[in-house]
Amino acid sequence: MKLVKFTTTLLLSFMLSISFAHGDKGHKNIGTEAQKYVDQNKVYHKEGLSMTRKMHPNWMVHKRDMTLRQGVRTDEHSFKGCVNCHATKKDANSYHPINAEEQFCSECHKETGVSMDCFSCHRSTPGKSAYK
Repeated sequence: MKLVKFTTTLLLSFMLSISFAHGDKGHKNIGTEAQKYVDQNKVYHKEGLSMTRKMHPNWMVHKRDMTLRQGVRTDEHSFKGCVNCHATKKDANSYHPINAEEQFCSECHKETGVSMDCFSCHRSTPGKSAYK
């Protein structure tokens, strides 16, 4: 039973990873902090953008399993880190929800035809102490 579940998860992850490899045409709204990296010709993701796009679904599942089932919490590939970097500021004190129309997560998920239910539990804007 475990082998069937593992194989199914692996197959689905592979299929999703193919859909995330939609190219490097760029996003129109990558987020306030992420845009700072782009403007300085820096790359935050040590794996590179292409690999990050391909592996995003796998990392989300793996991170979820580690966090929820094993109690392991790390900053690497953290959901909080993604939101903090890719959220776009409305004004000095507030952000657009990252999953709102024309925001980073929603645009990519819409383009790849993948639904996202992450934000039924997770914050869609950075916390108050995210940036100074």
